[in-house]
Amino acid sequence: MKAVRFALVALVAITASACTGLIDAGGAANAGTPEEQAAKRAWITTALPILSANCAGCHNGSQAGIGFLQGADDLGIRDSLIAFTPGVVNFDAPQSSRLLTKGPHNGPALIADQASSLLEWLNAEKAALPNPGMDGVVLVTAQFIPQYCVGGDPGSATCPINTVDLTPLGVAGGTITFTAQPVSSGLYLNRLTVAGTTAGLYIEHPLFTSYLADGTEVVDTIDRFFSVKLDLMANTSQVLAGGQAGFVGFGAGAADKISISFKALSAYVPDTGTGGGSGDAGGGGGCKVLASFKTNAAPPLAANCANCHAGNNNANAKSAMDLTGVGGADDAALLIACNQVRTRINFLTTDLSGFYVAPNPGDPTNHPFKFNGNQANFNAFKAAVDPWVQAEKTAP
Repeated sequence: MKAVRFALVALVAITASACTGLIDAGGAANAGTPEEQAAKRAWITTALPILSANCAGCHNGSQAGIGFLQGADDLGIRDSLIAFTPGVVNFDAPQSSRLLTKGPHNGPALIADQASSLLEWLNAEKAALPNPGMDGVVLVTAQFIPQYCVGGDPGSATCPINTVDLTPLGVAGGTITFTAQPVSSGLYLNRLTVAGTTAGLYIEHPLFTSYLADGTEVVDTIDRFFSVKLDLMANTSQVLAGGQAGFVGFGAGAADKISISFKALSAYVPDTGTGGGSGDAGGGGGCKVLASFKTNAAPPLAANCANCHAGNNNANAKSAMDLTGVGGADDAALLIACNQVRTRINFLTTDLSGFYVAPNPGDPTNHPFKFNGNQANFNAFKAAVDPWVQAEKTAP
């Protein structure tokens, strides 16, 4: 098993200032191990100029809640970026860092050369992390081959529920459960649920990785659960960030395996202040463009999905995505529905959003409603909803 090891990086205090891009760190850039010095040089000469030109206008502290590029000097800005919560960089899987995967939003998307240069800096930072040694904590499950759903109800012989036991990682009775189905883009997981039984469960930042039969390793390309924090008391459970996820490039063959790693994992932690955790994990916060949701998304969702997801005749569907109020005019109820649907948006590749993949007649998911096999009707539904999806993706 390839261990994913997590180490703590000492960070200095940050004071707000504009991003200058100047090499003003002095001798601090020459301190530390050779690997640490190389990472600092890569930051100052390569990463910081790119971020200063493309991102600093919004992220230099002038706007509340997104100031991950504020600091007293060049290295102070670096430390602010590394420490920012929810995480913007992920040294365990650098290519999945939100810094790289955000895409076009209120600011420009990175071009290929810029993303490549930033990835070089991230890899340099990863190489500079201290080796945790014998005291290091390994927070990754064993690799396993999931059982695939080929039809029928979840839990039946033809649609088994996969159970990942977290007891070997020190959390007695903790589990993550899901159904898995091969799709054209990779692997589709549904009914993703986290449960704490014996002692409850606290998790931060679960990251899924696929291990293909040919030896290729594929990390979740959008690191969709980067902001997830769940703190569950004993004998409770919660759907993980909407309960659906389409993993692009993941293997779905008889010999392909997956694993799940965590930034933090323990029994229930009282008074952490995390509440129910983050269910967004995709774009930061809840519904941002309610007007577009009301105009574009709510009518087709009400016409095609509310029969199962908003009524009382299908508790499983309602639990998976609650659309109560989607057909009405009350803004408060519509906002709740908008928040629910938004958690299913794949902000990197919106075509792979859960509410597109699941009912698409062209994808072999085990969803009970597939537009009666009529691809044209599904395409019309998607075309109607998509203006809202794109508005949410580009909203600041």
